[in-house]
Amino acid sequence: MANLQVSDTNVPTLLKRLKSGEYLSPRFQRDFVWSTAAVISLINSIIDAKPIGMITLWEQEDDSQLDLEHISINDWNTKINKTAPKYFGENTDRSGRYYAILDGRQRSTAIALAFGGLRAQSGLYKTAGRYFLDVNSKDDAERVRFIQEKEVDTKGLDKLNVAIGAGLFPLEVNDPDNIYATWMDYIQNIGDSKFYPENKLPSAEELSRRNKILRNAFDGIINTKIAIYTVPRSYALGEICEIFETLNTTGTKVSTVDLIHSWVYADTVDDTEGPRLLRQWIDELGELDGAVGWASSRDRPELIAQFVAASYIAADVKDDPRPMTGSQRTRITSVKAQDLLAIPTTFWKSIFSEQEVFARIIGEFQECVSGGRFSMKDCPYPASAAIYIGLRWHQEFDAGPDVFWSRKHLDSLYRAFFWRNVLLHRYDQGFLTQIGADLNNIRKFLDETGADDSFNKWCVRANDWLDDYLEYDEFRPTINEIITDGNYSGALRKASLLLLKARATNDPVDRDLDISIGASGVNMHHIYPRDWCKNNVTEELEHLLDQEKAESDWVNSAVNLIPMHRDTNLKWRKQLPSQFINANKINYGDSSDLWESYFVSKKAFGLLKSGAQGIEEFWREREILIGDEMQRLTLVS
Repeated sequence: MANLQVSDTNVPTLLKRLKSGEYLSPRFQRDFVWSTAAVISLINSIIDAKPIGMITLWEQEDDSQLDLEHISINDWNTKINKTAPKYFGENTDRSGRYYAILDGRQRSTAIALAFGGLRAQSGLYKTAGRYFLDVNSKDDAERVRFIQEKEVDTKGLDKLNVAIGAGLFPLEVNDPDNIYATWMDYIQNIGDSKFYPENKLPSAEELSRRNKILRNAFDGIINTKIAIYTVPRSYALGEICEIFETLNTTGTKVSTVDLIHSWVYADTVDDTEGPRLLRQWIDELGELDGAVGWASSRDRPELIAQFVAASYIAADVKDDPRPMTGSQRTRITSVKAQDLLAIPTTFWKSIFSEQEVFARIIGEFQECVSGGRFSMKDCPYPASAAIYIGLRWHQEFDAGPDVFWSRKHLDSLYRAFFWRNVLLHRYDQGFLTQIGADLNNIRKFLDETGADDSFNKWCVRANDWLDDYLEYDEFRPTINEIITDGNYSGALRKASLLLLKARATNDPVDRDLDISIGASGVNMHHIYPRDWCKNNVTEELEHLLDQEKAESDWVNSAVNLIPMHRDTNLKWRKQLPSQFINANKINYGDSSDLWESYFVSKKAFGLLKSGAQGIEEFWREREILIGDEMQRLTLVS
């Protein structure tokens, strides 16, 4: 191809061209699909001035054959009451000349999210939040934080003095032309005492460290070069389609698990039992009791490698890590990719030989935190299970005679850690390094357990230790909020439903119907059907059912959901609960154990039978029941 041009740009210029409509996206391109972690990875590369790939453009004319628009994300449009694109800039804006983005839309959208202020307003979407540079961080991998919009509002982080006082500098700048001035202000403000609580500056050494992080980030944002590959407008649409297909079928990232698979295969090819096929083994592990819904070569296979890495970290007896750079050996301290690659094959073989135990321990993690079984997809921060699995592996295979903590100690401590960690959403980003540190710190506390320690006194010490370690917060307000508001997404949404899903065994209406966990998870259904709620927004109920007037989405929250068989739901969802219960002569006493397990007390069941007037009191009763249990789980007891 002739006359192709290669140039470069930087972040501020790219933002300006995207917002003005100089760079436009063909409508047929896929929606924005990057995860928050992927966006943070891109931001870190920009801050470090590392290569971040190329954007391929096609020069356009006014009579372009492509239907073009500004880059966008999905958001809830209150005017039309449904999901609609939210554009970066005014979608009608066009510059004098413009280009179609053939490849690089995901990268461009991520940059607009991070640095341009593009974000969803509705908490229903993963992009409803802001990216900050956290100068408190001691680890470069954790210096970028994504904070959900709800938390930004609650903590006042939309106010610059509050954010800077917390060590958080907004990465977004609404006007790309002001990016230089904004960061110059940051560099001045970081040393101004009026931006800090009680006008008290950090120590000179700490201030110098933070200033260095801030200046390096600014340099990276300004100096990172983004390669631009421009195809002239003389090319026909047919030729462009061929280019587009090529661009979207190349550059497939090599999986960490694929690399481990090849090394383990090579290291075991001469074994008497034959070479070990890691991906096949992960699938076989997923068929064993405890690991159902957790081990799959097609869905996050790296999770199993993370569990193995944590077991290696916790183990006292183990071979040296695999050498990664010549003769240099690395320590395995986290569950990040480079540490997964360093797990020696001998340790993998020890896991293979005890795969039933390994699967059982994965199941014990689920029972520890919830009292039942649930799938990986239903778990908030599933990688956090690595801490428990690693410590149980150590306890099972190489804990010496001077180790006096039992599984009872581990379960009590880890359960409280798990729930506190989730409610504080500590693992929203940067958790791969944190998991190794948390594992070692929890083990250090456990190892201080004495042979004659009273368990009750130990529990008091453990709660005090957790209060200090996780900077204790009052959890009940957060618990009440997430279980009564269906607008939450991500880890907090999963946390609000976890106990319901983990307790699912049999249908409460027909207890002969099995609804226990499978690889696809548990089905949750509305107690007061969505259609009924939508069609019954009376004056008395509008504070609960009217989406514009209600403070929370009660209808889709945990207090209005219950595990139930599809067949039962098909009958239930067409009627008000009282109509269904009365018509089918359902008696609470026939399945009281199941109703209670699903947080429907005898009082709550009576409210269901009372008709529409019982809806608010029913939801409030379940708020208490679910909330009390979640609050209990945050305590070592």
